[in-house]
Amino acid sequence: MNVNRLNELRRSVIICRNYCYQLNEARVADFPKTYETEGVEAHWNKIWENNNYFSPRNASVSFRMILPPPNVTGVLHLGHALTVTIQDVLARWQRMRGESVLWVPGLDHAGIATQAAVEKYLSATKGIAKKDLGRDEFLAAVEDWRNTKGRAILSQLKSLGASVDWSREFFTMSKEHNAAVIEAFITLSNRDLLYRKKDLVNWSPALQSTISDIEVEFLEISKRTEIFLPGYSKRISFGQMAEVAFAVRDSPEELVVATTRVESMLGDVALAVHPEDPRYSQFIGKEVFHPLREVYIPVVADISVRRDLGTGVLKITPAHDRTDLEIGRRNDLELIEVINEDGTMNENAKDFEGLPRFIARQKILDYLSDKGFLRGLNDHPMIVPLCSRSGDVVEHLVKEQWFVRTRKMADRVLEATRSNQLRIDPQKFEELWVQRLENTRDWCVSRQLWWGHRIPAFRCSNLSESHWIVAGTLREAEEISRKRFGSDYQVHQDTDVLDTWFSAGLLPLSAMGWPLVDHKRLYPLSLMETGHDILMFWVARMAMLCTELTGELPFQDVLLHGVLCDAQGKKMSKSLGNVINPEDVINGITLEGLNAKAQDSHNSGILSKSEFKRTLSVNSKMFSNGIPQCGVDALRFTLCAHDIKSDRISFNVVECKTNKHFCNKIWQACRYVLLVTDDGVAEPKVLSTVDQWILSRMELMVEKVNENLRERNFHRAIAAIRQFFYYEFCDFYIEATKFGVKNREETVEGHKYTLAKCLEVSLRILAPVMPYLSEDLYHRLRRKLPGFLEVPSLMEAPYPTVEEHHWRNEELEEEFEAILTVVLRIRNILSNVSRKNVSEVHIVPESEDVYRIFNENIHFFIATTRLPNLKVVHKNCYVIDNHSVCHDENYCKLYLKINEAGGMTEKIQSV
Repeated sequence: MNVNRLNELRRSVIICRNYCYQLNEARVADFPKTYETEGVEAHWNKIWENNNYFSPRNASVSFRMILPPPNVTGVLHLGHALTVTIQDVLARWQRMRGESVLWVPGLDHAGIATQAAVEKYLSATKGIAKKDLGRDEFLAAVEDWRNTKGRAILSQLKSLGASVDWSREFFTMSKEHNAAVIEAFITLSNRDLLYRKKDLVNWSPALQSTISDIEVEFLEISKRTEIFLPGYSKRISFGQMAEVAFAVRDSPEELVVATTRVESMLGDVALAVHPEDPRYSQFIGKEVFHPLREVYIPVVADISVRRDLGTGVLKITPAHDRTDLEIGRRNDLELIEVINEDGTMNENAKDFEGLPRFIARQKILDYLSDKGFLRGLNDHPMIVPLCSRSGDVVEHLVKEQWFVRTRKMADRVLEATRSNQLRIDPQKFEELWVQRLENTRDWCVSRQLWWGHRIPAFRCSNLSESHWIVAGTLREAEEISRKRFGSDYQVHQDTDVLDTWFSAGLLPLSAMGWPLVDHKRLYPLSLMETGHDILMFWVARMAMLCTELTGELPFQDVLLHGVLCDAQGKKMSKSLGNVINPEDVINGITLEGLNAKAQDSHNSGILSKSEFKRTLSVNSKMFSNGIPQCGVDALRFTLCAHDIKSDRISFNVVECKTNKHFCNKIWQACRYVLLVTDDGVAEPKVLSTVDQWILSRMELMVEKVNENLRERNFHRAIAAIRQFFYYEFCDFYIEATKFGVKNREETVEGHKYTLAKCLEVSLRILAPVMPYLSEDLYHRLRRKLPGFLEVPSLMEAPYPTVEEHHWRNEELEEEFEAILTVVLRIRNILSNVSRKNVSEVHIVPESEDVYRIFNENIHFFIATTRLPNLKVVHKNCYVIDNHSVCHDENYCKLYLKINEAGGMTEKIQSV
């Protein structure tokens, strides 16, 4: 290499560090040195909304989604932020690909959850109960609550960057949605898919309502454990197995039953054993004496009895256990209910009538012990079903309820799944989907609540009989009653309301206007995206209901994301005290601020005393210094950086803070490009090898991002963006081009063009994930960089594709891979030693080809290692110095010429 040329390059490196400060500062006078998020999000949100960018660009909508409506129980948490981010990235990406996108937002009335929240709030703040107000006044209080919480939620959705069509915002208790609920209920009734009967249901005594399976949480305990329950002044013990003796009639023998549900024994109507259990086969058909009821009950055989559980003898209480009910029906056994709706014992409990069920449990144990029937009381693992809304233990009670027949509907969905008309991603959930649909049970849709859609069913009764009529209004029901039964019947609407999942199951239809307007243009959805934890509770019910009502699947593609967890991998929940509000990550908050919020939630009844204490403890451990301000884009980028399809997604605020620094890295890169360019940026006829290399790498990045967004592998798309922009563009390319830019060499025009082009493409690539930062930077750059893509907003820009340019050069990429390997090795060697002790670095390539490549790119080595005294030397010309330290590499040998310094050689060699 020409010695003068090499010396010039070395001098350039030395002065390059201060070069940016000598450039045209006028071009960045309105460009702050660091990225500040405050005000940016609201500014661009307003512009986007004013320009109707969130509405479909034409009448022919080609991509349709609905946002799973947040419950109006409170404000959004990070789990909601994950859902919003995933869907918004897809919506923005599809728009930039030219699709006409409809993304519909809404709010869910969340019957039982909202009613429970309001009851707690009224009790904590005003000391009043629901029954003190009456139905109408209580519902007015719920309306006030939902209006307040609804406004807060919608504000949060906007702050998260949700590009939803706000003109189509819905509420699941609106008149329009009520019309859909009534239409669906009547249609199901007309098709004989609806019936009313007595059956076992999940019952929350604290709420005095039926609850769905999803509202039951299961607490696993391994031994005797005391639990605090609503309505009890002291903790209640669980995790004990009582062994109770039942004397065989006309025999000295006895059968011992092991049970954790002593309080339900007063409803026992039989004992059951497995027909092939040799221990008890001789007792089948005989009778035993019930020590509490003081009557004889039969011993029956049933194959469902587990021989390895307890003693192998099962007490049968059909009125309070589903397995027992099925055994009872197979053996024609009676039902004896012993627990009231409020959780107290009823008249069938005799001496224990009126006692709370778990107080009665202890008294029954004492009685059995005193009378000599208790054979043992031992610790035993068990699962306690808790109501997620009240914290109370769920009871199984026999109640007259409305049920939807699901077998035929489930079969249609199964057929669609097996024929690949309906696809679930990740595919592993298809097995669960098929298994649950194959074993579907009829769906109890009635709830004993005040807040919700009143069931459109009416009891027509006189002194001697009553009938049920399904109708849209009271007037319609009265007219039907007169025609069927005459005029001496009184007609009253059912006071129960529908399960929230019933109205939610209609959303692909009701959100598009069904049945009041023609929905066919907007149905079915292009994609159904939600959390995997509600696959069967919501997605399956949408699939069944909407297919039944229209004859067409409501969606063909289902994308499921994982459950959001804290940094320790624990699911975020109020009970664990680790729920994070996205606003606190976006805006930042002190520890004192976090604790003040927790105090407000406790004062409002949202957090119980134990939940409040746990939240304070978690705050002090996880956020002792508060939560730093990260901004929306850093939060979104962090969420997308995880594999959204994994079962659990751990969120760490530290990662979010790191990604805020990445936002600032992007900002400063854009500012630098403005500093080193002028108004004359144009594509040159010839590009240098380093320009060609970075453009090739950018095209590869574009290919990877598009491929992974198509496959919804967000984390891989994010990794490709970070690899290109942070490492290849900023860490290597910008450093390498400072020579040419500073010295106005012949490569300078190519560098300027490439710098501008990389930024323009990168901002478009980033736009779906970091919409605010990319939009703000785009407008700052396009005014000052002629040739920059000219559109009013990135919302109108095309998403980059590999077809736009043909920059890919795999051979050149391989050459630079060798160069980067050596650069990184040099950096690693020098990372733990003082550079002043290394006077020179010599690269001695192993082959002629490598020598040519390295020699042609000597400036790249010097710039990216920041070593002005770096040389590429032919192996035939190199003489090893006594003070050199050698490192063997794949492509070359590295020689570090060191100054006289005690121990320095040994230190470098150890690296």
